Amino acid sequence: MRRAVAILALLAAGGCSIQTLGAGGGGYTLSAVFTDVQSLVAGHSVQIADVRVGTVTAVALEGYQAKVTMSIESVDQVPVGTTATVAKTSILGENYVQLVPPGALDAGPYLKSGSTITDTSVEPDIEQVTERAGPLIEALGAQDVNAILDAASTALSGKGDDVNKLIKQTALVTDAYAAARQDIATTVDALAKLGDDLAKGSKDLDRLPGELARATERVHHGRKHIKQALAALTELAEEANTTVYPRHAARLRELLRELDGITSAMVRGKEDLKTLVDRMQKFIDAPPITVNGQVLIYVWLKGLILPGGQTVPNDPKVTRGPEPNRAEDFRLLMEPPR
Repeated sequence: MRRAVAILALLAAGGCSIQTLGAGGGGYTLSAVFTDVQSLVAGHSVQIADVRVGTVTAVALEGYQAKVTMSIESVDQVPVGTTATVAKTSILGENYVQLVPPGALDAGPYLKSGSTITDTSVEPDIEQVTERAGPLIEALGAQDVNAILDAASTALSGKGDDVNKLIKQTALVTDAYAAARQDIATTVDALAKLGDDLAKGSKDLDRLPGELARATERVHHGRKHIKQALAALTELAEEANTTVYPRHAARLRELLRELDGITSAMVRGKEDLKTLVDRMQKFIDAPPITVNGQVLIYVWLKGLILPGGQTVPNDPKVTRGPEPNRAEDFRLLMEPPR
């Protein structure tokens, strides 16, 4: 008796209740907003792939929805895009929060501590199912129920394997739709945006049938002229084929042969042409020599140009003058501009 009183006193002093006893307080917390949490209370588990990873620490009303706060203890981080579902461990079991990551747990980006998961859902429990099926059962009499059960028994007799396959296929289809839920939501949003854009251009869309009708009327009215224009173009093409082409075909063939010869010569002399272009480029890139504001090409032929414009004689008996490598030979370049 004294031991029970001591436990109650400790609970009262710590501000705990029987429901919150066992609620965790880890450093990494997440929250999720649900339209219904059924019998979920603080202390219930948080699971990923049916493995407990945390604890529900609080369930509070936020507006007209329930906000569930969770302490995540067994994993370091939860990826962005994770969904949360309120489920039950069994028909008579307790509720828990099932977290479903979009991929592997080690693939980021991750939710920061204190983030709120908005993509949530609630699995219907047995009470909600029976509540919805109640009016249907009441509407059926006992004989009707027996007849339905007898017919179902006869129809399914010996077809257990087929029924199991059908259930598995239905589960696969349901999983496929669940996996594509985000894509379906994106498609619906895109259709909604398209509807908004069409609504903005409703006036133009209203005028479109009238514009099409007027365009059709104009084409119908001018179809005679269109036919005449097409006939004239066809006649012109036939006339060109019968008169112009035969007259100039030989000349055109000759021009093509000459052009082919020119092209072949260019291909054969491309190396010479390339060398010539390189030499011209070097000549252009060489630094110019300017005298009195004019550009000169100065060629120094050592031994052939003498002061005063004299040349070296070819006769060996003639006495040679001074060699040309002297500073006064550049007097023209060193004079100031006039």
